[in-house]
Amino acid sequence: MRLAIAALLCWLAGGTSAFGADCTASGRYDGQSKMPGETFDVSLNLYCTNGKFAAQLFTSQGTFEVKDVGVTPERLVIRFDSGASLGTIEMLRQGNALSGSVAISGETGVISLDRKGDAEPPSLSEPRLDLTPAQWHEDLAAFARGLPKRHANAFYSLSRENFAAEVAALDARVATANGDEMFVGLQKIAKSIGDGHTGVIAPKDRRVMPLKFARFGSDIRVVATGSGLEHAFGARLVKVGGMPIADVWRRALTLTSADELDELRTSEALIYLARGYALHGLGVTAERTHVVYTLEDEAGRDFDVDVVGLLPGQDVHLQAPGEDKALRLMQKDSTFACDAPANSNAVYCVWRGYENLDRFAKQMFALLRTSNAQKLILDMRDNGGGDNTVGYGELVKPLKENTDLNRKGRLYILVGAETFSAAMNNAAQFQDETNATLVGETIGERPNSYQEPRQFRLPNSRLVVRASTLFYTFRKKGENAVRPDKEIIPTWDDVKAGRDPVIDWTLAQPVN
Repeated sequence: MRLAIAALLCWLAGGTSAFGADCTASGRYDGQSKMPGETFDVSLNLYCTNGKFAAQLFTSQGTFEVKDVGVTPERLVIRFDSGASLGTIEMLRQGNALSGSVAISGETGVISLDRKGDAEPPSLSEPRLDLTPAQWHEDLAAFARGLPKRHANAFYSLSRENFAAEVAALDARVATANGDEMFVGLQKIAKSIGDGHTGVIAPKDRRVMPLKFARFGSDIRVVATGSGLEHAFGARLVKVGGMPIADVWRRALTLTSADELDELRTSEALIYLARGYALHGLGVTAERTHVVYTLEDEAGRDFDVDVVGLLPGQDVHLQAPGEDKALRLMQKDSTFACDAPANSNAVYCVWRGYENLDRFAKQMFALLRTSNAQKLILDMRDNGGGDNTVGYGELVKPLKENTDLNRKGRLYILVGAETFSAAMNNAAQFQDETNATLVGETIGERPNSYQEPRQFRLPNSRLVVRASTLFYTFRKKGENAVRPDKEIIPTWDDVKAGRDPVIDWTLAQPVN
């Protein structure tokens, strides 16, 4: 999706001001930006501290990190990061109005904002769940109006009557529900719309538990742990907060995208098993700060681990034995990385995102030339999306036109349940337009579905709600799914041994 994955954190800005300490240009500004083909709502919080300006930029397209603010008595310049590319806003001030131009990703547009009030402290933009019942009633009403208004077709799967009933049921609980229960209630309704892009973004304080779970048949096991929890690796999950895992699983599925494939819903539910706010809001645990997991070891013995959730900004590296040698995890902080494994006659590239893809694509094609490789493997299993037009232009189209690589047995695309959004789009294009062989698991998102999310904020909680605005058709015929040509689903024995059967099979294939 074009600019679908926007930066949601790090409100960072700095600059100098000719206004001095009085900061007369500061304030809250609302308006619109008109770009080619679309108009976006824009909210700007322009504030200053000790005579220096900073800003927060919220748009219906995304929440953008402000990198720099420059102010003179007549002119305001903001440089921002959309998460996919850098952009610039230049505006002139006329009384309480700002107007000018926007430039980003080679496109230009116009912007016009009006001052609505005094600048807000930056902290007020952070979502919060500690509201009064009256505030929750107001937010729920705004949610019920805003989501159908902004979604391209909010009732394509969920009926209007059921939507209204779900809203009314949550509204009836406002007086007694805690903040996590209200968030979970909103998320359940948003996810019942059906598509994978529509939902409510969780607050920063998610209370992430430093455990990662994966499903193998009917078993759910711990596949990565934080420091001090290594003894839990490989154990089978039996209970959460004393509740049998079958009951927990049914509750977690209510927070997943109702009309997407089971592969995506499973991957989403597995994430919620390690989120304190979700388990608390679902009524699985009595509090959000820690979770008691009951696990079963290989000998069939049960044991409990009391796991403390991470604070906002606290980062704990989850690790599994032997993962430092995994080709899939090379250069984990890079959105794209390539290697030419010894004795493989292949170039393997892990493609995790779209930032700087033009530069990475050039490096990939250069490595193919210098290594004389006859086979290319593109691993998209961990790619959560970006701009599908960039992916098509930099990789799909050039490989489609490459007569040496665009052959069966020479071009492989690795996919999985979490290959999402633009990555799913590009994977479908590889399957339909090239001779690539797709290997791995069925992609969880449907190729013909509502996508291209736009967002709005609820007035009191400041929770961000995303709604899909366009219907895309990336599968012209056949089943509405992107299934691999060669299905390979890793087993627990594979994970325990540190094997990646998808890569192993692909590297072993002869070059035709």
